[in-house]
Amino acid sequence: MLKKPALVLSLLLVAMMTLPCQAQSASEQEKNKAVAREFIEEVIGQGKLEEYSDFHTADFVGHGSERDFTLAEDLAAAREERKAFPDLQGAISHIVAEGDLVVVRGTAWGTNTQPGMGLPATGKPIKISAMTLFRFKGGKIAEEWGGFSMLSLLKQLGLLCTGQEPKLPSHDPTNPRR
Repeated sequence: MLKKPALVLSLLLVAMMTLPCQAQSASEQEKNKAVAREFIEEVIGQGKLEEYSDFHTADFVGHGSERDFTLAEDLAAAREERKAFPDLQGAISHIVAEGDLVVVRGTAWGTNTQPGMGLPATGKPIKISAMTLFRFKGGKIAEEWGGFSMLSLLKQLGLLCTGQEPKLPSHDPTNPRR
């Protein structure tokens, strides 16, 4: 008979000991989401690039599709984006956190009035969706993986031909039956 209350008491004690850890984790996730939101909306969205490094760890690493990049390289890319699109704005549509990871999905828009990002000034507006995964360490961004459609950007700027595919010749000299 005494085994049942002892088991219940043990389970209750374990639950009480783990609740503060779970609450702290959720609290840390909310803090990380707030930092990610502030970074995207204010630093990127309002062009406050002088605050860029305040949001990142000293050993920050960004992961691109072709290679990794440093904080200095990430900041240089942000400056190029702001140069090409001086009126760049954005809105966050989703922000989700789990553990030390935060995913932000949003839309950016602006007008390409200056050369930058390796692009000429076209005077054309763009609107593009993007998604970024941040890993946090000590309340700062330690790693980043991001993605957007460069193809869509180039099409909107009129820098990529979107017409019909070139027609193949009706006579194929490599095929003697034609």
